[in-house]
Amino acid sequence: MCGRFNIISDPLTQMIMDIVNGEFDETPPIIKTRYNIAPTESVPVLLKSVDNKWLLKDMRWWLVPSWTKEASTKYSMFNAKSETLSKSRAFRHSFERKRCIVPVSGYYEWTKEGSIKLPHLIRPETVAGFAFAGLWDRWQQGETVIESCTIITGAAPDSMKDIHGRIPIHLDVGEIDKWLANESSQKELMSILSPHLRMPLTITPLSSYVSNARNKDERCIEPLGDDRLVH
Repeated sequence: MCGRFNIISDPLTQMIMDIVNGEFDETPPIIKTRYNIAPTESVPVLLKSVDNKWLLKDMRWWLVPSWTKEASTKYSMFNAKSETLSKSRAFRHSFERKRCIVPVSGYYEWTKEGSIKLPHLIRPETVAGFAFAGLWDRWQQGETVIESCTIITGAAPDSMKDIHGRIPIHLDVGEIDKWLANESSQKELMSILSPHLRMPLTITPLSSYVSNARNKDERCIEPLGDDRLVH
């Protein structure tokens, strides 16, 4: 699962520029540091245009399918299970035609000790950030247009199961182009969505300050204990 994440402008901006080789079809928006991003907020999303040019667009993090009658939050649409993408009415069309990358510096998960939920920050150990596999869609009703996205999750590997049963699926450089390519087959796409760790991750315990989505400052990432490295 991925229900909260952060963006640290430097070095995440450099990671994005490395992915696209410095080439955008349009001038990209400025990536601002944000310490506590929650579902329904606007997030930067990487995708390819119809003529295969890179785009970096702000989208709502909570998918609104193009066919739905209203932009509702009745159902949880900020994550999509990799196992059911090809069968889900909500995600099937986007899986076939509207795949994207959600660049993230780190994400938060909570473990339970009794009745207490303890937050943790999960980050790559050796690279600038994650390139999460995502889907997007464009919803329009009258003059109202919403471009939105979701992050794909898969079953957690053994080294992560004590934190959460699912993880957001992050891609390496070679997988990103295949994920976005229109010619990739469904078999290839499902292979890309294997939920293994592409790099070592650092897990850092945090204070409950980050648990409140209204808290947005740098105190959200202040460590409360020692880092743990997982592979």
